[in-house]
Amino acid sequence: MIHTAYDVMKEFLITDAELVGQYGIPKIPKTFIHPGKNTVDFAESFSRKIKNHRELDVNFYADDVQFQRFWNQPDKYMEHLKCFHAVIMPDFSISIGKNGMPLAMCLWNKYRNHALAHYMVLNDIPVIPNVSILPEYCWDWCFDGLPEGSTVACCTNGRVKSKAARLEFCVGFKEMERRLKPLRVIIVGRIPEELETDTEIINFETRNQKINKEGVNGNND
Repeated sequence: MIHTAYDVMKEFLITDAELVGQYGIPKIPKTFIHPGKNTVDFAESFSRKIKNHRELDVNFYADDVQFQRFWNQPDKYMEHLKCFHAVIMPDFSISIGKNGMPLAMCLWNKYRNHALAHYMVLNDIPVIPNVSILPEYCWDWCFDGLPEGSTVACCTNGRVKSKAARLEFCVGFKEMERRLKPLRVIIVGRIPEELETDTEIINFETRNQKINKEGVNGNND
């Protein structure tokens, strides 16, 4: 059912979705898919340099401005995303803490992440659920709508510079394992040295890591 004239809230994205948790977050189905050989962010996925689309996963671990257009016109990008091995669920920012967003904005972005993921599933695009690893006071909602026993992904951007941030990530990661019992976890970015886990981890570099590595190698030539 559409509740606004001209569907200004884009409720078509959650057609037939199961809404779960206290905030009605669209539930994402589990996937046993093994990740591709590497991952590229949404903006990078349009590069003409990419030749091996079927071997790559698309991620949204970049500034929100880089993929706001996907929310604005989702149908425009469905065929493009179908060219890739899989798509890691969108990752609109969830910023918490003293200087973070109001809770309503965090919940709105979580909803948008799940709504777009559900719509991609409706369009037969393989979707890997994305988990935001957050502090304990967010645990009553941050895992809503995520499947148990699935391949999942997360990103460590901004989570590894300080020991406190790394330890906070590790605590949240352990809670994610307890609740979701993931089949495997794709970590995009540096893995915190403090992380101890028996879950299969597949690690990919972020776009910035790749650029920095290319710069170092170039300087050595």
